Amino acid sequence: MNVDKIIHPSKSFADLSDEDVTAFLRGRSFGSESSILEFKSVFPINDNKSDAREILKLIVGFLNAEGGLVVYGVSDNINEPSVPFPDFVSGLTECPNPEKLSQWVNDCIHPSVYIPPMRVFKIAGREIVILKVPTGNSKPYCYYDPRTHAVWYFVRNGNHTVELAPDEITEFYRTLFANQLDKFLRSSEASGGIRTSRMTTWKNRIKVHQRWVKAKLEDPENFGFMGVYLLPTRPTEIPWENLSKFLEQHRTFFSSELRRSGEADNFQNGVSVGYFPRAIRQDIKSTYRTTLYTDGLVALDSQVDHFMDRGSSAHGKILHPYWLSYELQRHLQLGRAVLEGWDVDRVGLIVEFESINDFSMAFQGDSPYVARSPYSGSHSPIEREIALSEVYAYDGDRRNVAMPVVKDIMEEVCRIFSDAHPPGLWDDSGYLHYVRGSESTR
Repeated sequence: MNVDKIIHPSKSFADLSDEDVTAFLRGRSFGSESSILEFKSVFPINDNKSDAREILKLIVGFLNAEGGLVVYGVSDNINEPSVPFPDFVSGLTECPNPEKLSQWVNDCIHPSVYIPPMRVFKIAGREIVILKVPTGNSKPYCYYDPRTHAVWYFVRNGNHTVELAPDEITEFYRTLFANQLDKFLRSSEASGGIRTSRMTTWKNRIKVHQRWVKAKLEDPENFGFMGVYLLPTRPTEIPWENLSKFLEQHRTFFSSELRRSGEADNFQNGVSVGYFPRAIRQDIKSTYRTTLYTDGLVALDSQVDHFMDRGSSAHGKILHPYWLSYELQRHLQLGRAVLEGWDVDRVGLIVEFESINDFSMAFQGDSPYVARSPYSGSHSPIEREIALSEVYAYDGDRRNVAMPVVKDIMEEVCRIFSDAHPPGLWDDSGYLHYVRGSESTR
């Protein structure tokens, strides 16, 4: 379930305006409370203080189900058609601050989970708060009381959040395991042995490439490593001379880093160019590198912080998602330009990250970038197989419109960084934020 689609069909939660939420509440198209939507007139209170257990109970329930929204400041009678808008908008006079909520989540929800986004909206002159809870990636989750060491499991059941009894907890674990096994078997069945074997072959091929390329990067261990790889699904052989000529004639049409790269490194079965931030020092190695191989492998290898200027940020080491969506777009376009004409109709796409344990995804904010969403602690390479025709041409009218596969991969990258949802990676028409106003250089 995409929780972002509950209120608006195309806007992310971070992009919602007061008007969007007003239209959602006024229209009541959701019908009533459900497994993904809960209304509360106030934050629960206990002894004149916010009741952490009751708030976290809802969060755990949604984490263990499909995720959802909790809307505080709207009474249950929104479900009564006879009650007109905005009479059911009670508004809030107090709510826990985000720092307090973050502390509760860190202390009392296990396994650890990133704080759910919480936003304040003004509806008909009254303030409401909406808490967005994604479906959990490490189910089952529980509420833990640090004082008594007691543990409770909650799950969303219809329009209620229920506590699981001991035998229900056991069954819940069994069901989760069975579902995960079923997904694995279905995936294996759908992909077939040929595709599985092909993916293994691709990964082995990439490992050989990485052993060579990492030695040419300055410091991927401390500044993170990212690899984006395109490989033809059928055997391909491109003459070395064609690759060298292509790079010479076309390198200015793709990413800004490729445009500013130094002289080409030529070797037996390919050609490679690197970006060198020599403002740091003259003898620095490359921090970003594009490599084309005669067997059709089109590789991008980069330090996550390829400018090496964010490690000392007040927010620590960051991944810039606006830059990443742009790099994915341009590298796919480069791959299409290199491979079309060589009887390639489908390609495998693999995106890898390494050494990112201390990185966060950065959002735009008052300062240039505000790190808000840390690495979740575990991930696997992102793997796709796509038709080359799905890639928008680098010289076409959709050059800067985010491709569906780019949007899909960015969603998965966001899940790697604690289900982050950076606002405005592209506008409503899909136009990439990172290139707007800089089309001549990007």
